[in-house]
Amino acid sequence: MTTEQTVIALRQAISSIEDHRKDFHHVLETEMINDPRLTDEQLLVLKKNRFNHSEVEILSLVNQKTELPYKTLTTQVTFSQGMLSRYITKLLKADLLTKVTLPDNKKAYNLRITATGAILADLHDQLHVKERKLYAAALAQFSEADLATVLAVLKAVGEVRLD
Repeated sequence: MTTEQTVIALRQAISSIEDHRKDFHHVLETEMINDPRLTDEQLLVLKKNRFNHSEVEILSLVNQKTELPYKTLTTQVTFSQGMLSRYITKLLKADLLTKVTLPDNKKAYNLRITATGAILADLHDQLHVKERKLYAAALAQFSEADLATVLAVLKAVGEVRLD
């Protein structure tokens, strides 16, 4: 296989993985629709807002503790504090999270998950468990050396910069 053919095959594989990420959101939406815990009103709010994966990930992080200090959350996400703030605002407006002010510090606050937020977080977490099992099954056919090579290739490709 020539270098050009390899690059084309790699782009196709990456595109397939990106498609998988898009499918994740679609499957999550389907799971929401089929979940008997969600009322029609809750579903309407969830569909209307169309939350991205990072927003749902925030719900999962808060759901692990039921209530989480905002400051702690900033250390657990990979995006900027400004982006986190925008996501939190959207989740608060959709009534998936609530703010809990702290009596000793008026600037700091905790985030508490609502019942609807907990359901969405649970569905998200269940999908990730299923996804991990499917990945493990797909990867089981390869040796550790094969996987180490693939990881090295992906890391090298990921470090390529056009600038």
